Amino acid sequence: MVGSIYIDSNNTKWITTNNGLAKLSGNNWTVYDTTNSGLPSNIVGSIMKDKLNNFWFATDGKGVVKYDGMNWTVYNFHNTGFPVNYGSVIGFDSSNNKWISGDGWGLLKFNDTNWVWYNDTNSGLPSNYTTRGLVKNNIVWIGSNDAGVTRFDGHNWTVYNHYNSGLPWNFVYMLNSDNYGNFWIPTFGGGVAKFNYGQNIWTVYNTENSGLHDNNVFSIYIDNNNVKWIGAGELAIFNDTTWQTFGYPFITDVFNFAKDKYGNMWICTSFGLFVYNPTGVIGIEKNQTTIPEKYSLHQNYPNPFNPVTKIKFDIPASGFPLGRGAGGMTVLKVYDILGKEIETLVNEKLNAGKYEVTFNASQYPSGVYFYRLQVGDYNESKKMLLIK
Repeated sequence: MVGSIYIDSNNTKWITTNNGLAKLSGNNWTVYDTTNSGLPSNIVGSIMKDKLNNFWFATDGKGVVKYDGMNWTVYNFHNTGFPVNYGSVIGFDSSNNKWISGDGWGLLKFNDTNWVWYNDTNSGLPSNYTTRGLVKNNIVWIGSNDAGVTRFDGHNWTVYNHYNSGLPWNFVYMLNSDNYGNFWIPTFGGGVAKFNYGQNIWTVYNTENSGLHDNNVFSIYIDNNNVKWIGAGELAIFNDTTWQTFGYPFITDVFNFAKDKYGNMWICTSFGLFVYNPTGVIGIEKNQTTIPEKYSLHQNYPNPFNPVTKIKFDIPASGFPLGRGAGGMTVLKVYDILGKEIETLVNEKLNAGKYEVTFNASQYPSGVYFYRLQVGDYNESKKMLLIK
């Protein structure tokens, strides 16, 4: 099972599974588990990155784990005195406080030194069975598996449930928010609720009034185009007007999503990890069959193009005379006619091999563009023509 994924600024994928944590950088996989890392359990759940670039992971009953790229720190009941063993970090406020749901224990706040514990006896939380949520504008929104959604602004607690609001069901796995400030709330049993907090307007999407085929919804992701990717026993895509649903191969539970810099959607399910792009999956592909003898940047094809073209380049084995830095950072960038950088296609460490990158210029006007490859001391540029 693949539970969650985070894609960092280098387009590296960090993937949590029932068999450890996987890192995919380019074409290279690294697996972290209890035998080669500080992970206390191979069952790894949610993943988030704080304002200091530390990763935070949830584990199955073994605590919350912080990873700074070198060191692993485990927080559990034995070394904190707080019920954090089944915790999941749901977000970070402007002071980098970590807000952690407790699944039976309520809600925790951690400032790297001190812990604060909120539960149904000392706060406005209606239930200790918290799930996931988010922190937005320093306000905590947290779901539960039996009491709806709770909002906490640092002073006041507000509960939204099936009886006092438009929430269709009290079992809420998580929350998300769109570009217009609406909160989107997947429920297990009632479909998806959209909540406009400012106007106190609720809209419910379910199997009777929308393209959803399943009211048991686990997750929702909202991309930079404000499109909703909804995970249930299927994949549903909603652009506020039109619904698309995919029953195969997304017939298993869909838990989480992340979008990479090429626009590919990475989808976590109980049967593994899927990659989907409505226009075709694009990105880096490595030809493993031959190792180049020298660096080379090839002419894009097609050229002229509209709006998609492919760029191939070769990385030789370490030790090639021009190759101080071979096996180091490979950078491929695109520039406009004035020399202004408009897009970074590659910025990562690549092994020797032949590579192909897709450049999608749909957002740029017709004209002459340049692309430049740099690895160590080697750099080369070529010209391409976009005609629309």
